[in-house]
Amino acid sequence: MRYPPDQKKKAKEAILQAGARTLRTTGFNGVGIDGLAAAAGVTSGAFYSNFANKETLLKDVIEAFLGNPFIDADNGSLAERRERLRGYLRMYISSQHCSDPANGCVMPTLSADVSRSSAAVRKTYQRKMSDLIRKMSLVMGGTPSEREGKAWTVLSLMIGAVSVARALPAGDSAEKVLKAALDAAISIVDQA
Repeated sequence: MRYPPDQKKKAKEAILQAGARTLRTTGFNGVGIDGLAAAAGVTSGAFYSNFANKETLLKDVIEAFLGNPFIDADNGSLAERRERLRGYLRMYISSQHCSDPANGCVMPTLSADVSRSSAAVRKTYQRKMSDLIRKMSLVMGGTPSEREGKAWTVLSLMIGAVSVARALPAGDSAEKVLKAALDAAISIVDQA
């Protein structure tokens, strides 16, 4: 049976998308190759024809999804870019984001897994985080060093708040964590 010429590309994209959702939900050690393949609607053989192993998929998930979409650092005035960042923070540090890890950001769910991964995965993570910090720092006030510090602080608030809120039972405690982090993050962005 002949496959269409773009079949392999479509299969790889399906595995990447489904793999990202699954890894965000179960973590790296919560699913095997068969589960990742099944989530994508492909065979384990199709998985291995696109990815050498599960860690290669993790690296590609980090490459494709970390920091995307986040902030358009080059489009609009500083005030417009800051407002987009505030809007993104409101979406990110929210109970809706916490309740949907499958479609949420990879940073709160996969950072711990990355810390236990190979040097190649960690290098990809470092490069993507550095790019994200560079973009965020462009809308912060202060010297270049101060802007970078503020960006790291805001990013840490984002990841930490979502991680802690997800670990708490739904309700007032989780909402307090999210509100405190969001207020602090927006306050940092608003500092000229």
